[in-house]
Amino acid sequence: MTAILLKELRSYFKSLFGWIFLAVFTFFEGAFFVGYNIQYGSPYISDSLNSLIIVLIFILPLLTMRILAEEKRQKTDQFLITAPIPLASVIIGKFLALCLIMLIGTAICTVGVGIMAIYGSIPVLETIASLGGFFLFGCQCIAIGMFLSSITEHQFLAAIFTYTVYIFTMIVPGFCSAIFGADKVITKIFAITDIFAPFDGLVSGVLDLKDILYMISVIAIFLILSYKVFAKNSVQLSAMGKNRFFFSNLLPFVIIAAIIGVNIGCTYIPTKYTEFDITKNGMYKITDESKAVLDSLNEDVTIYVISSEEDVDNTIKHYVNSYDSYSKHVKVVYKPVSEYPEFAANFTDSALNYNSVIVTMGDQSRVIDYYDMFEYTIDYYSYSQNITGIDVEGQITAAISSMINGDNQIKVYCLLGHDELPMPEYITEALRKVGYSFTELYLYGKAVPDDCDILVINCPASDLDSLDIDAIKAYVNKGGKIIMTATTEDSDCSNYDEFIGWLGVKVTDGTIFEGDYRYLLTPDDPSWILAVPEAMSPYTISNRKMNLLCLSRGLEYDYDNIPADTSIEDIFTSSSSAYEKSIFSENGISKEDGDKEGPFSLGVHISKTNNATGETADIVIIGSGVFIYDQVDSIVSHGNSDLVIDAAKKLVDNSLVTTIPVKDLTYDQIVVSRSMVLFYVAIYCVVAPLALIITGFVILILRRRK
Repeated sequence: MTAILLKELRSYFKSLFGWIFLAVFTFFEGAFFVGYNIQYGSPYISDSLNSLIIVLIFILPLLTMRILAEEKRQKTDQFLITAPIPLASVIIGKFLALCLIMLIGTAICTVGVGIMAIYGSIPVLETIASLGGFFLFGCQCIAIGMFLSSITEHQFLAAIFTYTVYIFTMIVPGFCSAIFGADKVITKIFAITDIFAPFDGLVSGVLDLKDILYMISVIAIFLILSYKVFAKNSVQLSAMGKNRFFFSNLLPFVIIAAIIGVNIGCTYIPTKYTEFDITKNGMYKITDESKAVLDSLNEDVTIYVISSEEDVDNTIKHYVNSYDSYSKHVKVVYKPVSEYPEFAANFTDSALNYNSVIVTMGDQSRVIDYYDMFEYTIDYYSYSQNITGIDVEGQITAAISSMINGDNQIKVYCLLGHDELPMPEYITEALRKVGYSFTELYLYGKAVPDDCDILVINCPASDLDSLDIDAIKAYVNKGGKIIMTATTEDSDCSNYDEFIGWLGVKVTDGTIFEGDYRYLLTPDDPSWILAVPEAMSPYTISNRKMNLLCLSRGLEYDYDNIPADTSIEDIFTSSSSAYEKSIFSENGISKEDGDKEGPFSLGVHISKTNNATGETADIVIIGSGVFIYDQVDSIVSHGNSDLVIDAAKKLVDNSLVTTIPVKDLTYDQIVVSRSMVLFYVAIYCVVAPLALIITGFVILILRRRK
């Protein structure tokens, strides 16, 4: 076998085949590596390998097409089948020779990993799994190519057959799923031929032993088939006499059947024994907090997934399987819309997206839409949304935890009846996750309900009457919690403005315009002010997001004469270049002499204590009436909503509901200077490929001179 291996290696590297293969491989590997990992800054080598496998399936047939077909064409196969060496050694030796070339290609990729390690931190286990999966994928393709080379003596036909099979396995399984549906028998049959799926699994951050077994099985099956075709006229088999039929025809297929049987049998092994999360931050593992919630279960929980098991989003599948595997009280049931079109209607009036989840326990249920299980950030360069966080565990654990605690929810009442802006769904869904319920409130002179934990007043366009104001004041005196926004300048809400004055701050008559360009969204409209909370503010926003205060009014108070029963903290302030002016000024909105100058408070937190009862009310006031208006909020990727969510949690924390933070998908980028990017482009895409081709030509010339 060693002699065959060395002979094949010499044949490739004494000709131009091996050198051209490595040169082309290096060029494309370098292009993808520099593009994805060096210039874009991704520390995941899988980003470049995902693109490189498309190149691989087009250049590998250049190696495999001649491995056995050339032996037939030159009739040297007769020498091999009559030689006193086992035919299995011939097949394995040739296969290992090509695998060594594939290993050299993988080593070239590993050089890139070393370069990334110089400039930043890389996920070690994910990198090893990606490189290992890439190598095994190449070995799969080599085994398939060898078999197709064994059935013809024409190299060109062998290459065409190989390309056809590769493209078939890449396109047909997905095509069947799209046309017939993922749950149909024909789709499941063709899904077995998808040699790309195991590689996708290995680079996803979840090490699945079934994927590795599949790839090894494909290699073994096609090597056996290559052996059977190549050895049909073997003298060694002829010498077996009456045993030839068994060894030539039955035994190979018995072994192949056994391999297929093992793979089918492994599908019944629970995923907790075969799948392992190898991500750097345990992205797909349920946390100890979730396990504690599951340990406290006394009732059975069913997680319904609005999808078929074969077509479900992989991230959601990993998580729901983790819940199922960990607790005997949890069961996962898949409900594809094609089979159960009315199922979701039993739990919600809203239309659910595919891959949504419904969690039930007894008579209780919680509905989790697919898009609520991921965090999105807007890319302002491409105007597209990117997934930057996974909240599958957070949503499911919060749902189970809230059902365990029954009606122990934080009651949020949203005041209506004065043309208030509605609460954005982004806020209500985020707070429902952690046990907050929302109810519409029409006062009409009645008292604020006793079970109101937080009162929301969002930019009324028409004024509140005196009875409504008295009811809200009584709520404050009982230690109420309020989140409210000021009205816009053009709203005639004097009673509402006077109530804010009763709390300790005065709303400016005009709108605040920012004069410092550094805090403007656009210099064309100085009323669109970008801000971050003050350093001493009790309220924060999510990472990488700013706040946008549009048409904000100032909130003025005397710093030196705040009543003893009141404390006021700034959330937002303008710069000292800001000024107050009416948006309806006849002279425009540019700053003029006499305009009141900043800085202005644009958001405050007020604590007001009732000396008679000792109750302390907490009120958050934002000067921008359209602070959480969807069109404004979306500009800063829900930064405004995130602040309101954080404020609600700080005003009344629901400690009975277990909350799991969103798992951040962002990473520390590889940072390389522009000059070094150009250097690596030159090395990978010019110098290294040329060096390999020149080396091949030099060896070829030296051989011919001999």
